[in-house]
Amino acid sequence: MGLFDKVTQTASNIGNGIANSSAKVGSAAAVTAQEQSKLVSLKSQVNVINQELDAFYVQIGRRYIDYVLETGEMPGINASDLLKLMEPKMTKKKEIEQEIINLEKEIKNKSILREKQQAEEEYLSEKGKLDKALAMDVISQDDYEVKLAIAKKKFDNFEEIRRVQQQFDMNLITREEKEAKIKALTE
Repeated sequence: MGLFDKVTQTASNIGNGIANSSAKVGSAAAVTAQEQSKLVSLKSQVNVINQELDAFYVQIGRRYIDYVLETGEMPGINASDLLKLMEPKMTKKKEIEQEIINLEKEIKNKSILREKQQAEEEYLSEKGKLDKALAMDVISQDDYEVKLAIAKKKFDNFEEIRRVQQQFDMNLITREEKEAKIKALTE
């Protein structure tokens, strides 16, 4: 009966782990979708303001051309009425653009935190497997320490590994350079 209890307990633990992971992924996806929706909304607002400003630019251009055609001169024209109308829109556009930048930074930071949390979970999972293998005498203490040190270095160098991956994604380094740098960081 002891073996059956262990199997039942292991299955229960696995089920709970999957349920917890699913809940975390679901909530993270909902937050990300909400942030992306807000980002799209802000960018849409900037586009609307740009269209309105373009209409003002066209009106200023028309006034200038009309003045040049009437007088044959090319001095300045009076567009202060349009500039007064444009000023609040330009201010609002700058505010929204700054909000977009802040939101994009926040999304990026949350993404990095999720990736770091995932790296920590991978490390803890690897450590758990190694602990179990050591307890069952599947691996020696030396093998355990070597493999655990590699997993720990991978977690400790998470940000540098992430930077190397970004360099590769941006075609700044080759696949071989990426693999060599990551190997140097993890072994």
